[in-house]
Formats: sequence, C-alpha cells, structure tokens
Amino acid sequence: MYVLDKSAGLKNMAGDLELYQEVLNEYYKENEGTLEKLSLAISEKRYEDATQIVHKIKGSSGSIGARVLYDASVKLQKALKEEKEEEILPLEEKFSDLLKKLFEEIKEFKG
Repeated sequence: MYVLDKSAGLKNMAGDLELYQEVLNEYYKENEGTLEKLSLAISEKRYEDATQIVHKIKGSSGSIGARVLYDASVKLQKALKEEKEEEILPLEEKFSDLLKKLFEEIKEFKG
C-alpha cells in the first residue's frame, strides 16, 4: 500500500507534473523535522503545539494526494484536542509510520 496517491495529487495540480514535483519537494523540505517536534511536544504534554503540527501536515497531505496520512492526521488531531492520552500514542505511532513512508515515496518519486 502506498501513502502517496500520485494520480490524486497530480489531479489537484491540474495535471502539471513539474508543479507536482515542486510541491512534493517543498512538502518534504518543510516537514523534515516534524516527527521530532511532534514527539517532543507530545512527551512534554504540549498538546496544543502538537495539534498545530498535525494540523499543518493534515492540510498539505490532502493536497498532495496522501489521503491515508490525511485521515490519520484527522484522528490524531482530534485525540490531541480532547487530550485523550490513551489514544494519542497509538495514533502518533500510526501517523509517524505513514509520514516516514510518505517521505520514502517522495524520495523515490524524485528519483
């Protein structure tokens, strides 16, 4: 299973492959340190900061075609907002796994 649905992402960029690759490169650069920041915010119980981090990923993931990550972001963001500690860690783990996989897919796509 892929995290990145290239056809959906490309459709969001009106079929412009060059633009899509630029957007993916930008996504990668902007979010490279996200997992460390998120992990730290959660371990320090700074749930509002963690919510902002996840919110940013959620928005950009939808537009590049990473629907599964978008869905995981929605669930994690809700758990963080409601401070449901028993749900946060398993959701963070899933979110982290998906984001790591997405980064690998972006690297492969860039060639």
